[in-house]
Amino acid sequence: MDNNLSKLKAYKKISLTEEERGLMRAHAARIIMSTPVLVTQSFFKRGVQHGLRIALSSMLFVVFIFGFVATAANNTLPGDPLYGFKRNINERVAAAIVGTSPAAQTPYLANRFIARFNEVKTLADSNSLTPANQEIAAKAITSQAADLSANLTTLSDQSPSSALAVTATLEQALKANKIALENAPAATPAQADGKAAALNTVNSALQTVSNQQVQILSKEIDDISTAVSNVPTTASADTTVSTSDSTSQTPDSGATQTPNVTPAKVTPLAP
Repeated sequence: MDNNLSKLKAYKKISLTEEERGLMRAHAARIIMSTPVLVTQSFFKRGVQHGLRIALSSMLFVVFIFGFVATAANNTLPGDPLYGFKRNINERVAAAIVGTSPAAQTPYLANRFIARFNEVKTLADSNSLTPANQEIAAKAITSQAADLSANLTTLSDQSPSSALAVTATLEQALKANKIALENAPAATPAQADGKAAALNTVNSALQTVSNQQVQILSKEIDDISTAVSNVPTTASADTTVSTSDSTSQTPDSGATQTPNVTPAKVTPLAP
């Protein structure tokens, strides 16, 4: 027992030197610096991050699908499944990008209006101009004609020459489409009916454009007449006054003028 107590007392006297303690501190510091600290995120934070990743992926997927559908819809014709997407989405977005002023909207709407008839011509050339397809095209033309007419009326108030240029372009394009439709083949009675309906639509559009031109010209003539009637008439009065002044200053040609003659001096003769 005494032996064990003496050993225990001897063990208590054992201690590390300063050099050994320094080595242990350096080793512990190296372990701490080299071991990554694991940060435990909360369940709520992990859920939010996961939801954001899903939302971003879904948005990118929707954008990709929308772009693919929009590109595919650009080449559709009346009767195709994506034709409504082309008119209601693609063309509305393009119109918003062009601008809202009549000077910017009217040429764009005119081009869209001509494009509707080009679609009808394409259907006729491919023997696909059925009464059903023509009805869809006619509804699109009627809707677009109303928007174009409203913008033309506003543009004619601001710039009649620009409005007349647009109507002239429309008239030429419609006449060309009419000739193309008249020469298009019609192999079946249904295609003949669609062709006849398309020609009626073109003739109606030509009449509408002609009426629009008459309205613009009449308005421009009225503006010119109003401007001429408002010109002041002071120029003629000034001319009359200046004429009377010049008359009063001109000598009378019929008056007799006596010359100022000095009589000659007579010298008497010597006796």
